[in-house]
Amino acid sequence: MGLLSVDLLITLQILPVFFSNCLFLALYDSVILLKHMVLFLSRSKSGRGQTGRRSPKLQCNPHSQGR
Repeated sequence: MGLLSVDLLITLQILPVFFSNCLFLALYDSVILLKHMVLFLSRSKSGRGQTGRRSPKLQCNPHSQGR
């Protein structure tokens, strides 16, 4: 019975450290993922803005072709 209580005591000491490490890693991964998503969205918005500004210059006006 003494061995069981020692095992339980060791387990109860290890579990909080294990779960706090898991929570830290989950939070860290979430922050990194959020950072990558913001970077990706900012790049895609800047890319769309450049093509949006350029596209009216490249499009032909159908009314001016007949004149």
